[in-house]
Amino acid sequence: MKNTNFDLYEVVTNKILDEIEKTGKLNWVKEWKTKQGTNAFPMNGISKKRYEGINFFLLSMHDYTSPYWLTYKQVEQLGGNVRKGEKSTMIVFWKVNEYTKLNTTTQQDETKKVPLLRYYNVFNVEQCDNVTIKGDAVVEPTEYTENEKIDIAQNIVDTYQTRENIRYNIKESDRAYYQPSTDSITMPLLNQFNSSQSFYSTFFHEISHSTGHKNRLNRKEVVETSFFGSCDYGTEELTAELTSAFICAEIGISNENTERNSVAYLKNWKNAIKGDKKLFLMASQRASKSAKYILNKQEETHEE
Repeated sequence: MKNTNFDLYEVVTNKILDEIEKTGKLNWVKEWKTKQGTNAFPMNGISKKRYEGINFFLLSMHDYTSPYWLTYKQVEQLGGNVRKGEKSTMIVFWKVNEYTKLNTTTQQDETKKVPLLRYYNVFNVEQCDNVTIKGDAVVEPTEYTENEKIDIAQNIVDTYQTRENIRYNIKESDRAYYQPSTDSITMPLLNQFNSSQSFYSTFFHEISHSTGHKNRLNRKEVVETSFFGSCDYGTEELTAELTSAFICAEIGISNENTERNSVAYLKNWKNAIKGDKKLFLMASQRASKSAKYILNKQEETHEE
């Protein structure tokens, strides 16, 4: 863990902007799975715990085929060494500091909590010598033909609908959207999309908006609007896009969406992120909660 006297929000934001500039898209999902059944989530090589939230994106920017990452000390712990000249990758986490302060009104001491953003440096195992991690092998991803249902993705869609009693309107349409006032999602037909992956990544995007409903995660950007068809480019839209990326990574499909990867779309994202250095990190945190809610998983925290 490292403290910092520089603006960590700005550093993270610039890394994200550089990646968008370099790749021309918002798509960090790798299409590979390891033999032990894990997926595109980067994870710690010793604990096998996933790096989530903003760290998912910071680590997925790289082209390494291995999902495993280690701190310098962990590399040494495994009897290995980081190759000379290899550069580390920064990951961040929240450290909560507690302090006691006297309440002048009640004359009682009160415990205050202050969240502080901190960082670690990690290396992918492919940057190291003499490090072997069991299960660190890559197999080919599942291939899907165009416009066919993907069972694992469809199961998520169907299970969420049943559990949350939400209404789906799947019909021939020129747009996909979530409508908070009726708690319903409208989706074009599967055969209107360029691929099955594009259909489901879009569906997950709209489902994410629905998690913001007052009876679910209660996000004000959703609660305070009645129609979501033309939402501004802000935290909620970015949250939905990143939620889709998390779920696609969870099930091992690519996060394809031609419209969302358009030049105009990315220009709006770059402008929004430049305008608020905390936007991407905040949206990543919300997206992690949103994805877990959709998948009905418990929240986990992980520092290194």
